[in-house]
Amino acid sequence: MNKALILNTTDRMYFQLCQSILSMNEVPFQINSTMDSMYNAFGKFEIYVLEEDKQKAIDLIENHEDTPDA
Repeated sequence: MNKALILNTTDRMYFQLCQSILSMNEVPFQINSTMDSMYNAFGKFEIYVLEEDKQKAIDLIENHEDTPDA
């Protein structure tokens, strides 16, 4: 299984939004968090998808950002 990184952020809310978008569209993904649990000031949130789902996942996230209620 080849995974592709589609998100690398420190913004917890955006990270959770992206997870929701992918889940609602049934795109399988894996997450990785290196965020420090005590201070939430160090580290990043990452989302990986299958290589064949990479473009679909990116399009879903980008198109969601362009909607009026996003």
